[in-house]
Amino acid sequence: MAEEEQRRTERVQLRIPIRVVGFSDATGEFREDTHTVVVNRGGARISLNQKVLPDDVVRIINLENYSEADFRIVGRTQVSEESTEWGVECAESGRNVWGIEFPAPLPSDGSEAAALLECRACHGQGLWPVTLMDVEVLNSTGLVTRLCDQCGKTTYWTYAETTRRPREFSPSEPVVPPVREVKVKEKVEKRTDKRLAMKLPILVRNQRGEEEITKTENVSKRGIAVSLAMELAVGEQVDMLCPYSRGGEKIWQKAEVRRRDNLPFGGRRYYGLRYVR
Repeated sequence: MAEEEQRRTERVQLRIPIRVVGFSDATGEFREDTHTVVVNRGGARISLNQKVLPDDVVRIINLENYSEADFRIVGRTQVSEESTEWGVECAESGRNVWGIEFPAPLPSDGSEAAALLECRACHGQGLWPVTLMDVEVLNSTGLVTRLCDQCGKTTYWTYAETTRRPREFSPSEPVVPPVREVKVKEKVEKRTDKRLAMKLPILVRNQRGEEEITKTENVSKRGIAVSLAMELAVGEQVDMLCPYSRGGEKIWQKAEVRRRDNLPFGGRRYYGLRYVR
């Protein structure tokens, strides 16, 4: 079954610090501090340099909230000079170690939008459906109101961070595992703009006139990330409408492909697009 069919909730690109504990025939017991690349309610794509095999079971600890569960290694999704990425799925039914509410997968035609938001009162997080008016208000004021199930009332919500840090504890607070300095592996990036985890409808048109409607993976002031079946080369320019709505005003924006990665499912590719001013 394809990954898109297996996935029961929407996924989001999120860099959460984690500790992976497992056993290797080659090295015995191991511990590796690393991070997630993409998460959904019951699984993730993680960066992991330790040698593992499909169907191995590892313990993953979320170093942001110290929630943990056993995960099954599904398979390797990407190998590069910087890291190896693995797909994992939670082996404990009903567990959600990420502390985020996830909706069912959004329609593939890009007719609906969602954003990773955080309640200002209780700090609960979720990838919540948003309207284009919500996006406009968020971009202008940084806040929207919505009912918070944890608070039991309407509260203010803002964009949640996409890059997390290990939780810090007071010296007297008991934690498991024991407090120690955690050095999370970091890919060196010269990034000046904040990325927002937003699923906005987008239409992309290449230089051959081919068009594809999909959803963004994240957005920033200088560009977007998007997954497409369309074949594009690094350096190629495209036209795009974002956010896109059928029958809406068509103001095309030019962008250049700055990054390209193959995705482990459906023959799709991940593209980083930068606006061309």
